[in-house]
Amino acid sequence: LVISARKGEFETGFDRGGQTREHALLAKTLGVSYLVVVVNKMDDPTVQWKKDRFDECTSKLKPFLKSCGFKIKREVKFVPISGLSGANVKDEVDPSVCNWWKKSYTSGENNTTIPTLISLLDTLEIEGRDAAAPLRIPVLDRYTDRGTIAMGKVESGTVRPGMKVTLMPTRNTYKIDAVWANEEPVAAARPGENVLIKIGGGCGVEDVQRGFVICTNPPCRSVQKVICKAMLMDMPENNQIFTAGFQAMFHTHTCEEEATVVKLFETTNKKGIVNKKPAFATVGMTMIVMLELERVTPVGTFDKEPYMGRFTLRTEGKTVAIGIITKLPPKKE
Repeated sequence: LVISARKGEFETGFDRGGQTREHALLAKTLGVSYLVVVVNKMDDPTVQWKKDRFDECTSKLKPFLKSCGFKIKREVKFVPISGLSGANVKDEVDPSVCNWWKKSYTSGENNTTIPTLISLLDTLEIEGRDAAAPLRIPVLDRYTDRGTIAMGKVESGTVRPGMKVTLMPTRNTYKIDAVWANEEPVAAARPGENVLIKIGGGCGVEDVQRGFVICTNPPCRSVQKVICKAMLMDMPENNQIFTAGFQAMFHTHTCEEEATVVKLFETTNKKGIVNKKPAFATVGMTMIVMLELERVTPVGTFDKEPYMGRFTLRTEGKTVAIGIITKLPPKKE
């Protein structure tokens, strides 16, 4: 998360409706569990590598990141850099320019004992991608090029040419004719890779849409109602309370769908007081709520398939709520 230390720029990014807030929120919702906060423009005449300005920026961010759901001590690291002079990006900043950083990182006070951004990124470990799990590729886009080609990112499982796949929510089965990663034909693609997939077996371009999910058995669930746990972040100007009947766009993996709030089950306010029979929720509350979607949508629960169980609710250009799907309706035989 890159923020600017320049006087006035940090403040604009951080005020209500600012980009910094939006980015941190979306990062958490989209499943980014570790954050390296890079305080850039430290060489600016208004900053001059001063520790108090760096501390001011970090101390304002900490409570906010905490409210997004980050654990500061374990999951957030702060690094001051200057992109223009390259200080602390690859090579450590000159002590004559900045005399406090060496002391700061040797004592680990900004949760990092590594001086530069690139060496810090090199030490991060990524886990939790399962290549042996059932295949899941949410479709980003599709086009025709001597057959139907779907674009997407492999979220779990491994995709190979010749596999039989099920497309959710239509449940049609097709065969995969070819797989490309980085424009190169490949024999297999693992989780985290962005791929192009040629779908054979009579699949027309109208049979695949953005938001569909390419699965192997057992396929993911496709539902119209979800029960989720969400945090209310912001509301449109003309409507400050969140009640049953509220409508917004539901965004999850690559899919966008109109959603209506059916019922609020419980709310918890900032002080931790739980209301079991709420009529409404206000900004800052965490709530358990049932949403009804306009069409049948392929999703998963957060505990089993985290990449399919995160969502944001947006309306009028604002992120109204972020949350995770906790329960799906029981399966019909």
